[in-house]
Amino acid sequence: MAAQSWPGWGIKERLPDNNPYFIDSDWYYANEDIARQDLQLHARQIDHLIPFWFGITEEGGLNSDVDQEAERIAEEAGIPILAIIHNYSSREYGPLVHRVLTNEAIRRNLIRNIVRLVRARQYSGVNIDFQFVPPRDRPNLTAFMRELYEALAPLRKQVTISVPAELEENPQHPFSGAFSYRDLARYSDYLYVLAYDEHFATPGPVASIGFVRRVMDFAETQVPVVKLKLGIPVYGYDWVQPGGFPLTLSYADAIETAQAHGATIIYNEEAQEPHFTYTADVVRHIVWFEDVRSFLVKLEAVLRRMWRGIGVWRLGQEDPRIWALVDGRGLPTISQETPGTRLSDSAG
Repeated sequence: MAAQSWPGWGIKERLPDNNPYFIDSDWYYANEDIARQDLQLHARQIDHLIPFWFGITEEGGLNSDVDQEAERIAEEAGIPILAIIHNYSSREYGPLVHRVLTNEAIRRNLIRNIVRLVRARQYSGVNIDFQFVPPRDRPNLTAFMRELYEALAPLRKQVTISVPAELEENPQHPFSGAFSYRDLARYSDYLYVLAYDEHFATPGPVASIGFVRRVMDFAETQVPVVKLKLGIPVYGYDWVQPGGFPLTLSYADAIETAQAHGATIIYNEEAQEPHFTYTADVVRHIVWFEDVRSFLVKLEAVLRRMWRGIGVWRLGQEDPRIWALVDGRGLPTISQETPGTRLSDSAG
């Protein structure tokens, strides 16, 4: 059982019965100046850095986009690096990952290159972040993870995978069907369950607490909680009405946008997430985003369910007050409202 009251509690504290229970504070990283500054400032509060640096190629190679300064900061601070291996190295995400997973020679070549990478750069392990994997490749993705795990486990390197949010087992789902939580957990040290992007094509919460809890409920039917880490967003979306995909906003972007347009931020109690609307050049916009309070309720769910940690997407986008929650300093700023906020119990 996790803590029953929050004042004075941070991620690295102990439970009331003095049984040690620590969760990892892991942060995804993309190459941006603000992310690098964040890394420097909060290095002691980060348990694993998960950088978006290595994209796969059609022949099983790896394209490198290493931020050497960030790598140096992490190394000097003693932060273990779990290098992301991704398929965003091509605009044809699905066909690329399909080719790599289904061709055994290419798959073996990719695994050899991953092993060389973690050895050469002395990384603690990898995070597999394959998006848009065709559902028919479900057995191939599992086979890849098995072979990768068999190659890296003897080297004492961590093998982790980021998996899309699921509410039920559906092997035919076009986005998540390739991911068998149960099978992937056999060949992974941890699964990062990405409980966000609840809404994307249409406006709505990025990750309402009801959605997050349902995602966690399903994951717990498939995987032991000791292997589960919750992917938590710290960004927002700005939708133009009518229609269209949203613009991604950091917390700072969202606050600046609301202030620039005189918008009132409404904290939706049901979703546990702030939102606002504004008009620019006669075009209506709807914004939902994450702040310290929305982060806190997700963190509370992780602690109460005794999951192994969190994976935050991503460094540099967060409400800075969040760092009080991952430091053991208590919650000195939680009583401070996000600027311009009022409460609502409906999803307006």
